[in-house]
Amino acid sequence: MKFTVERKTLIKMLKLLSVGGVPRDAHLRIAAQDERLILTLEDYAGTEFAADVAEEGVCFFRHQQLVPLLRSYKGVKTLTIAVTSDGIKIGNSTIGRGLWEISLFQNPAAAPQQLKIKPPKTAREVESEKQKMLDL
Repeated sequence: MKFTVERKTLIKMLKLLSVGGVPRDAHLRIAAQDERLILTLEDYAGTEFAADVAEEGVCFFRHQQLVPLLRSYKGVKTLTIAVTSDGIKIGNSTIGRGLWEISLFQNPAAAPQQLKIKPPKTAREVESEKQKMLDL
């Protein structure tokens, strides 16, 4: 997934999504297709605008991580953002996939509307599973 967009427009659209507050762990969905960028934030309404899309796709990552990075490029009019299986590259910054918990779907038609992440298992659940395996 790869697209080029005006930095100010992207920040403005992200701010529109966050009016009224956003849960800290909310996942932002970015869909790049048909020369459009479509941003949605879990159960909140989405927004879309024109972008130069070089490679279509859909990605998810935590909303709170993107805005500070975009602000660090003050004075830059446009940014090229590329999301790969290894991570995300924004301007001169490259962030590993594990650090930002990025999920990428190269086929927008097959991508989910929301990212469902299972909470980690409790110690009790882990012990219960171990006991079940020993009982076999």
